[in-house]
Amino acid sequence: MEKVFTVEDRQQTFDDIVAITKECGKIVSLVQVGSGATGFHDGRSDLDFVIALDKGESMAEVMAYMHEMISKKYAVAYYSQEESKHLQCFLLTNMLELDFGYGCYEHAAARKPAFKVLYDHTGVVEEKMIKSREWMDDFIFGDKQKQDIDKACDLFWARLMHAAVAIHRGHHLRAVGEMDFVRNLYIDLLGDRYRLESTVNREMDRLPEEEKKNIISTYVTEISPEKLWESLHNMTALMYKELDGKDIPVTESMMKQYYEDLE
Repeated sequence: MEKVFTVEDRQQTFDDIVAITKECGKIVSLVQVGSGATGFHDGRSDLDFVIALDKGESMAEVMAYMHEMISKKYAVAYYSQEESKHLQCFLLTNMLELDFGYGCYEHAAARKPAFKVLYDHTGVVEEKMIKSREWMDDFIFGDKQKQDIDKACDLFWARLMHAAVAIHRGHHLRAVGEMDFVRNLYIDLLGDRYRLESTVNREMDRLPEEEKKNIISTYVTEISPEKLWESLHNMTALMYKELDGKDIPVTESMMKQYYEDLE
């Protein structure tokens, strides 16, 4: 394997991508998104872009163009394309990841506040992206929040019951798995409330310190009945607090009584 990319390598690749996109007449704007738009986190940050097209019908042609040009320019270790989501991902052999999203310039919108318009032949992309921030978070998280709440109300109490029974039976790994499931539900709820991406805890480090401590209190650091029960009680209290006022078939007092019969 060639050496891992340096900051200079990343900058060269950035410059190459700007040049490559400018050579395609169907690409009217290039936008950098993610940490690179406001300052890279560190020397290992990847490159994320949104490519604005002249029209939606150009999507397949432009995605094929980018695949061809990057594959010619660089040694690619991995490539994936999700046409339904208009996404491409390249991992170069120097471990630099390149992510591209695609869309027609008329529908330009910023999913995250961090973006930088690198060039724009239409003169409207930046304005559209700025205006989209007024409604985009509600668009992204609104329905998701409702779905996540409904899912949690339907499932979390049963999973906690299963975890309690597993601890009682000495099935400790089963108990850990059940609590992991509930923790993910809880993290999704926090992500919705704080408007942060919760998948694989992607933005959870931006939570307030108290919220992060609460999450950490649910992890199992020692496989013993005592530690498992401690984590389970913490997880239970947090879930019922987060879903306070929601329609849950098993109340917190019922759950506590259930635990007492098993401990």
